Parts: sequence; structure tokens; C-alpha cells
Amino acid sequence: MLIYSIIKQKDLKNIPYWVKWIELRVDLSPDLVNYLEGLKDYYVIITDRCICEGGKSRRDYREKLKYYQEFEFHDNIFFDMEIDIIDVELETSLDFSKYFLSYHNFSKVNYAKITSILEKAEAYSPYMIKLAQQCLSFKEVRQIYEICKKYKENILWLVMGKYGKLQRLLFPYLNSAGSYIATKGNETVEGQMNIESVENYQHLVSREIFKWGGIIGGSQVYNSLGLKHYNSHFSANNLKAVYLPISLAEDDVIDFFELVKSNSLLQKHCYGFSLTMPFKKLIPSLFQVGEISNLLINNSPPKFYNTDKDAFVKIKKKLVNKNISKVLIYGSGAMAELAIQVFSGFSITLMARKKNKLMELKSLYKDIEIIDHFTGKLYFDLLVNTSPLGMNGEDFSQITGISNFKYVIDLPYSEDEIPLAKQVDEDKYFSGKEFWEYQSEKQMQFFKERIENDKEQDFTE
Repeated sequence: MLIYSIIKQKDLKNIPYWVKWIELRVDLSPDLVNYLEGLKDYYVIITDRCICEGGKSRRDYREKLKYYQEFEFHDNIFFDMEIDIIDVELETSLDFSKYFLSYHNFSKVNYAKITSILEKAEAYSPYMIKLAQQCLSFKEVRQIYEICKKYKENILWLVMGKYGKLQRLLFPYLNSAGSYIATKGNETVEGQMNIESVENYQHLVSREIFKWGGIIGGSQVYNSLGLKHYNSHFSANNLKAVYLPISLAEDDVIDFFELVKSNSLLQKHCYGFSLTMPFKKLIPSLFQVGEISNLLINNSPPKFYNTDKDAFVKIKKKLVNKNISKVLIYGSGAMAELAIQVFSGFSITLMARKKNKLMELKSLYKDIEIIDHFTGKLYFDLLVNTSPLGMNGEDFSQITGISNFKYVIDLPYSEDEIPLAKQVDEDKYFSGKEFWEYQSEKQMQFFKERIENDKEQDFTE
């Protein structure tokens, strides 16, 4: 269930066709109840949250109950109530079958408290038990899932904070009855999704279990070209599959894969992942694979590939007969190392801001030259920028001093023109978007082959 949380009157206009449940935040806009007559075709939750619950209502507990009782005769209306403030002795007459008994915690996770709250709530036999918890790590997300998974139908658990969006994208697989959404700009907690973002991920709207995968990386995954590219292709070809942004901290990768392994729905329906830095090295190493990879296909055992290499090779072929001999690679990560491998045989110079990483690469590749500063007198036939410089409009040459070159392979991509593109002729510039298109061709092939194979896979085999 997707619950459209409404905090302003204007939110009532143009309710999406797929919305069945609506929450009226009367603590934020008391007049919303005046529109109940027009909401007879929806299930409606009235929520009057006081300040201690993260809202703005001035009603105390008893006043809130009296307020709720004014609407009890509506068959389609339900009520949100914090489980902690229920007075058992005074309110035994409440019809909890119309209540969402809630627990919101914006502080440190208390697993014992969560367990006791859920047991207490279950004893009242409410329509729904709602748990919303701030999480600072994916380990906390995984452990809350372990607590909640015994509740088969009537628990709606939500993560708030940096992993809120990921948990909400995955809720159909995680023993959660649903998620709350808002209009863009009216999200009430970090991690809450809005209508626009939900409509980009059809598994949330369809109420069916889709094949799932996505791109694993840092916060940059939300700007990935793949989100629109793969999801549009899956939809156009009637494939019940979704490609998700999976933003993880390095310390949380193990817990993410532990959750996938321990959850039969996640495991069975996962087709694989694109990998960005720093995960092109880290994730393969978790599966005892030593090679840099940007693609994990959930076969048994998992298969790793490097379609970035395919892209580099395609561009390298276009540079044949261009009299290229001197190559400058800027950067020190996995893509820089891959560029060193692809352009072996050329005269390679390496430059980056991380001096320790430069020395590590020098120890691995004896024939490359290392420079720690740049002067305008140095010339190179080809510049390969494997750093993110330029993605946010930075002037690469101004920052680095590198300006004397003929051809460019520039890996960052952006909706706006990257300054480095203006420094060479168009036919001498290979953009990050072009590079991405080359490597995504192979990824699409692998993803589709896996999606169309219904055999259940297992990361652990």
C-alpha cells in the first residue's frame, strides 16, 4: 500500500490514479477534514500528531481521542495513534481495528524497545502496526527487518534518515505493508519518497513483485543515466523489472548483501547490479574475485564483468591512426587503473591528487611515469580524465593546470556542458555520456538475459 500523505489543501488536486490510501495530516492543516466528503472512494487515515510525536498538534491524548471519535461512523476512515500514549485502563472501548498503532523514534535504535512496542501493539489487534525508525547504518536496517519479518500482514515499517529511500524502494520485498509518499517539496521526513519519484519505479505502483537490481554507489547514483535508460527499456518491452539507485556507505556493503542473502524475495528476484567507485574493487573482493568489475550478475555463483573495459576498447579503436603515443591519465581509482591496462604500450603518465594512491599504482605498473604537479609546457596526445572533475561545472584545466593536449576521454557526465569539452574540437572529445552508452550496451544484454531466466539464484552457492 502506498499512502499519499497530504499536508496542504492543494495536495488534494490531481490525486494519482493509483492512489488508494490517503493520510490527512490534520495537525499540520486542520481544515483538511472539511474535504472528507470528496474522499469516499479512498481509504483515509486521519493523523493528528502532537509535538512530541514530530507533529504540531496542541491536543493532548484525551482530546485527540475525542476528536477521532467524531469520525468513527465513516467506514473508510482510520486513525493514527502512538502506541506509547495509549492508556489501557481508560480506553479499553476503543475499536483498534480502525487504528494504525504507531511508534516513531528519531533517536538511536533501541531494539528491545522496538520488540516490546510491537508485542504491545499486536495485543490490541489493530488494523496496522506502524514502526518508523531513524537509522544511521544499514546494519540497523537489517536488524530491524529481522525483528519485523515475523509479522506477516499488518506491519508497516519505515526507515527514516539516509537509508530511508532505499528501504522504501525495497519495501515490497521486506515484509512491510507499505510506504508513505508526498508531493514533491512536502516530504515530512528524510527518506520519504514523493509522487514523482514513485512513478519512476513501477514496481511500487503495480502491486506486483518485479525483478530488481540497480546501481550501487554513493550519492551520485541518483544522477545515473541508467535510472531512466534501463527503467524505460524494461517498461517499453513489458519486462517486470526495475533498476534502482542503491546509495551505500562502504561500511554498509556487507550488511546490504547479508540482507539480500537472508531474504528469499530479494534473493529470488534479484538480477544484478552496476557498480560504481569505490565498489568496483570492494564488492568483487567480498566474493573472492580479485579483478576490478563494474557489473555483478546474480547467477549461481555470481558473475562479474567489466563493461568499462569494453567502452575503453571501443574508443581506443577510434583513435587508431591518430598518431597518439603520449597519454596522460588523471586520477588514481579503479578507472585510472583500467585505463593504464587498456593503453599499455603507450607512453603513460599518471597524475592525481591522492599521492599515496599514485605510488601504489606505480608499484603495480613499473613503466608508467608519475608527476605530482603540472606545467603548461608538458604536452600529451591524449588526456584521460577518470576523476569527477567537471561533473559539477568545475574547470578541469584551471584546477589542475593541464591544458596542452589534442584528444580527450572525459568520464564525468552532466546535463550541462562540461568545460573540458570546449577545449578541443568536437571530433576529438569523447564524453562521459558516450563512454556510458558504450558500456551500457553490454550491461543491458546481461541484465535482460538474467531477467528472462526465472531460475532462482543464490549468492551463497
